[in-house]
Amino acid sequence: MNNDIELALRITLYAWLACELALQVRQLMSSAPTERTEWRSLLLFVVALGAAGWAARPVAHAAPALDYSTTSTGARLAVLIVAWAGIGLRLWAIVALGRFFRGTVHVQQDHQVVRSGPYRWVRHPAYSGIALAGLALGVTYDNAAALLVFAAGGALALGYRIHVEEKLLSEALGTAYTEYAATTPRLIPGVW
Repeated sequence: MNNDIELALRITLYAWLACELALQVRQLMSSAPTERTEWRSLLLFVVALGAAGWAARPVAHAAPALDYSTTSTGARLAVLIVAWAGIGLRLWAIVALGRFFRGTVHVQQDHQVVRSGPYRWVRHPAYSGIALAGLALGVTYDNAAALLVFAAGGALALGYRIHVEEKLLSEALGTAYTEYAATTPRLIPGVW
């Protein structure tokens, strides 16, 4: 059963990456013109996550691996369910944004603050979903030190991306966004 769950985790990762690529292409081809667009944070985000994943591999080989003979099938299944929950949260956030979603940080004509769906509880639910799914899938490194390297790189990438996005939205949307930001946590309801 553990091998089946391991395979499901790997398939989940590759399917998620394929969906992300398809969403980016679809939005580039069909979204409204933008008034302001910032590409660097997307490029940095992708490069930083790739580098964190690449850096975690040698750590995984150098440090002792987790012994999955003692890991229950239930625990591994829970990791898979958490990954799906994170991906589901991200997709829900994208659907809630509708025409305002793009991979780049941008402002479209008539851009508005979205407060529906998961945006009622956090400002960046798509990033919350990435973090949740990424941490769950990071468990496939089979190594706590490698997971820590991957998580640290991911946190830096997300932190920079959020900083850039919030600055642009505050400048472009003014008090509508700053009031929303003042009353809605960034990533975790009631925490941050």
